[in-house]
Amino acid sequence: LVAVVVVVIASAHFYQAQKIDALKTTIAEEEAETRRLAPEIAKIKRLNQQRQDLNERLDVITELDRDRYFRVHLMDEINRSMPDHMWLTKLEDRGGNRYSIEGVTFSNFLVSDFMQNLGRSPYFTSVNLLVAEKGIIHEVQVVKFSAETVAVWQPEVTPYGG
Repeated sequence: LVAVVVVVIASAHFYQAQKIDALKTTIAEEEAETRRLAPEIAKIKRLNQQRQDLNERLDVITELDRDRYFRVHLMDEINRSMPDHMWLTKLEDRGGNRYSIEGVTFSNFLVSDFMQNLGRSPYFTSVNLLVAEKGIIHEVQVVKFSAETVAVWQPEVTPYGG
């Protein structure tokens, strides 16, 4: 009986030793494969990062291209809203579709007309006059004004056609 137990234990030990050796061999092979593939994995990670960077740039370009015609329409609407004898000295994009407008004219009535015309445009909302003050340019009395407005995105905007 002791001999049978010794044979069983020896067999189990021999079997387990072979299994351990096989697993060590497999681990060594897998580690070698990992080292062999490490440059390829690094290259794939680098390519994925480049693809992500490129997609972000393309998104920015797409956004700018989409806004390109919208901005042309905004400028056209501002021009159409301006009465004669009014000149803009500054038009600034303040972000978030907010714009500040500065200009000069000869009369507060012309400033009022401009503000009303701009307010009726489908491209602008929240038109606010900030300042209208008298000034002198080349010994001529003028009215200097400053206003702000919010542009309204028009999804139907297409290339400018007139």
